[in-house]
Parts: sequence; C-alpha cells; structure tokens
Amino acid sequence: MTPSLVPLPVAVPLGAAALLLMFGGLLGARVVAALTILASLAETVLAAALTHEAGSGLIVYWFGGWTPRHGVAIGVSFTVDRFGAGAATFAGVIVTAAVLSVPASFKDRVVVTHALMLTMLGAMAGFCLTGDLFNMFVFYELMAVSAFALAAYSVGRTASLRAALNFAISNSVGAFLLLIGIGLLYGRTGALNLAEIGHRLGTAHRTDGLVTMAVTAITVGLLVKAAIVPFHFWLIDVASWGSLPLVVVLGGVLDTLAVYGVARVYWTAFAPVLDAHDGSLRTLLVTMGVATAVGGAALCFVVRGARRVVACVMISHTGTLLVGIGCLTAFGIAGAVIYAVAGGALKAAIVACVGDLDADESPAGPLLAIALLTVCGLALAGLPLFGTALGESVIERSLAAAGEGWIAPVLVIASALTGAAVLRIAFAAARHGPTRAPATRVTIVAATLVAVAVGARFALARIVARSAGGFVASAAYSRAVLDGHRFVSLPAIAGVRLPAGGTVFDLVAVAGGIGVVVWLDWLRPRYVTVLGGTIVGNAVRRLHSGGLGDSVAWVTLGATVVALALAATMR
Repeated sequence: MTPSLVPLPVAVPLGAAALLLMFGGLLGARVVAALTILASLAETVLAAALTHEAGSGLIVYWFGGWTPRHGVAIGVSFTVDRFGAGAATFAGVIVTAAVLSVPASFKDRVVVTHALMLTMLGAMAGFCLTGDLFNMFVFYELMAVSAFALAAYSVGRTASLRAALNFAISNSVGAFLLLIGIGLLYGRTGALNLAEIGHRLGTAHRTDGLVTMAVTAITVGLLVKAAIVPFHFWLIDVASWGSLPLVVVLGGVLDTLAVYGVARVYWTAFAPVLDAHDGSLRTLLVTMGVATAVGGAALCFVVRGARRVVACVMISHTGTLLVGIGCLTAFGIAGAVIYAVAGGALKAAIVACVGDLDADESPAGPLLAIALLTVCGLALAGLPLFGTALGESVIERSLAAAGEGWIAPVLVIASALTGAAVLRIAFAAARHGPTRAPATRVTIVAATLVAVAVGARFALARIVARSAGGFVASAAYSRAVLDGHRFVSLPAIAGVRLPAGGTVFDLVAVAGGIGVVVWLDWLRPRYVTVLGGTIVGNAVRRLHSGGLGDSVAWVTLGATVVALALAATMR
C-alpha cells in the first residue's frame, strides 16, 4: 500500500457524505442507501488493508510532506498501528450494519441521515488513525456533532429532542475538559503531536500540578464520552429515544472509541512521565471500571423498558472494557481489544433485535429476533464460543498479575447479570408467543453481527498477541514518529487463550444468568423483593429519568472526585 492511500479511510466517507448532500435530492432513497453502503464498505476495506500493512511496522504519514526537523513535529501526521487501523475497520463494519438498519419510515429524510452516518464514520476513522492530540479532539467532536444531529433529526418526538439536548450538553462538558487538558499540555510542551508530547514530558522527568491536571482533564473528558459511571446518564436517555441506526453505532463502537482514546493518549503521551505514578492511575481506572460494570448490571434490573435495559448493558460492558485498559499492561490491552470487538458486535445485534421487536405491532416478536436475543444474552454471560469469554478471561488474568485478582469474580457476576437482562427481554417477547414472520433485514444484520462476535473468538487472539507489545512501546513509538526509525514491535505476549479454569467460570456465569431469569420471570417467588420495586429502585429511576441538571451535576461531581484523587496520589 502506497503512503498516499493512508488518508483514504477518512476521505472516502467524508467525500461521499458531501456528494450525497449535493446530489442526493436527485436520487431515490434506495440509490442513496446503496451509495452509502458502498462508501462504508470502501472505508472498511481500506482500513483493513491498513491493518494488514501495519503488521510489519508503524505507518507514519505526514500531510503535505511536513516531516519533523530535529525531533520537532512541524506538520500533522496519521500514525497507524494495527490497533488503530483495526478500530477503524470495526467502525466501518458497525456503521454498515447501522445503515442497513435505517427504517423505511426515514424515506423523507434519508439523504441527511445517510450523510450524517458517513460523516460520523469518517470522523471515527480519523480519530483512530491520527497521531495528533488536537486532531483527536477535532475528529471526536465531529463524531459527536453528527450523533447529536442524528439524535435530534431522525426521530420526530419531543422526548428524542430532549435526549439529544442532554446528549449534546453532557458531552460538550466532556469536550471542554478535554480541550482544557490539551491546552495545558501545549502550554507545558509546546507540542500537539502525541509522540512529541511524550518525548518532552519524558525528558522533563517530573510530574507537577499542571501535568496532573492535564491527565485529569483529558481522562475525565474521554470517560464522559464513554458513559462511565457517574457520567452515564446521557446514554440511557439517548438509547431510549434515539433512532435505531444511531443506537446501533453507540452500542457497537462509539463508546468504545472513547476508552481507546484513554489508552492511546496514556501510552503515547503520559506513560514516559507517569511510570512512577501508574499505580495511582491504574487504581483510578480499574475502580471506575468495576463501579461501571457492577452499576450498569444492577441498573438492568431497576430501569423499565427494553431499550433502557440495553443501555445499561452497554454501560456495564464499557466498564469491563475500562478495567482491561486500566490494568496499564500489554496483556490487559490484548484482552480489552478482543472484548471490545466481540462485545460491540453483540451489543449492536441486541439493539437491532430490540428495534425489530419494537417495530412489530403485536406484543409478540419475530422468532429469529427472539432467538438471536437469547444467543446474545448467553454470549454476554460468558458462553465460551464467543470472543467476550476470551477477552474477559484475558482481562481477569491481567488483573491477577497486577495483584487485583479479587476483581475477577466481580466481573463474572456483572457478566451473568447483563446476560440475564438480555435473556429476560427475549423471554418477555417469547411469553406472548413468537410470530413466524419472515426474517427482516434488521434481523439478518443482527445475525451477521453475532457471527462477527464468534469470529473474534478465533481470529483476534494471534493478532492482539503480536501487536499489544508494540502498542505499549512508548519510546519506540516516539523514535518512529520523530526520528523516522523503523518501529520494531516487542515479542508477542503469551497466554492469549481461554484456559480450562476460565471456561469453568464462564459456564458458571452462563448458568447463573439463566438461573436469574428462571427465578425472576418463571418461578416469581413472592417473598423476593426485586430492587426495581423498592423505594431505592424508584429513586434510582427518577435519577435516570433524563434530567439535564442531573447529568451535568454528576459530571461535575465525578470530575472533582477524580481530580482530588489524582492530586492526592500523584505527587
């Protein structure tokens, strides 16, 4: 692949979006949809080719040929490794699935909807491929603005407009924090390139209040966008009232990219200076991840409505993902990548199936949608056939290596509960008697995504084992970008497999998830008070009712707590 092809995963969808807005009014809805699918598939193929090429070393592309001079990055770069290019590839897969899920009722607004989807895809690809911190911010905000517009434009209801407003304001607070952190780093280093920031901070060999505040602002800004507890309120509202294609993207990849951003910024910019304090950041990230995994799983049994339950499943999944990233090891990164791909595909499939159930006029649902929801519930609980089981097992072993092995059973319980929540949705639809309606396009898309989650179990283990060491090699990354040295990946890490003990734990989690469903929905013991029916449950539901003030207040409180925790420990 020639270097000039590196920007194409960004340029193709953005260019296609512009052409749709210019000429889409002259085309029919089916032609617009077909062109959108072709553009998203083209981005997927180009990003996959970059993933293959990056296997032999880091790809650094300098726009306009403005290469570094004497270790100073003058221009803007795309710095492509296998994880970044792979994330762009997965974004293409999810957006293609989302485009195929656009309802027929969108016929009168199909051009703008598809143009926004392509704009979001181009921004996601740029976020994954860029090597510049400020451009990461720009691409992420382009993603966010496209998502805001989709949330408000594509569903003509007052509740959807309120959700879009909550989405926009909460994420804008995170954006301001992220921008403040970037400004602090620029004031200290005079650089925006990630490799140069890492090199200059590492050369200084000191961590002071300014660096601590920069770490805090950037980390919190990204965690707000990832909907980590206590920054999660906006996601429940958007998932409840947003359009089906938007929620497919949110569940499949958008929240995961924010966690990827935390890992990317840490290992390129902060790792050289935070070696002595990585224990503080590890404790913070793992603690927030565990709270999110457990909190999201518990909320599944408090909130009411299938879509709100699915939103809580998304939150819990992102918490487990943050635990893997928060281990701050190559092994944790490897597990998080596998878990992100498999879990993202499953969540997108669940959203598609629930949307298909909502679209059905009868209280029962299509048989295929119910069957797929059942499979997804078992997979989220830890069925060993799927990549979620392998990814979670690797994360648990990374925790054990870091001396935090006690967290592993907590993650197993969270997985069992989220799986049970999805199984309950399937059981509720089946209880009315499934219809034998023919498979719709949405359910076929969901079945394909389930197959992706199975493929992640077998296809990603070797890739992440070979690439995780290079992802955490901060010094080699800086030399490759600033000095043009050949990037040499570290040896492959061993043990990226599902051991017998992990299989036993996963089967126990699956059995536990099924047991919860049988207990609550079949046996229905009268002496059991479900959390959702208590005074606490009512209070929690009111808190998650979509109030904008609640979202902003919790973002402010969470940011303050994180800042105080890091200020007290990073001295």
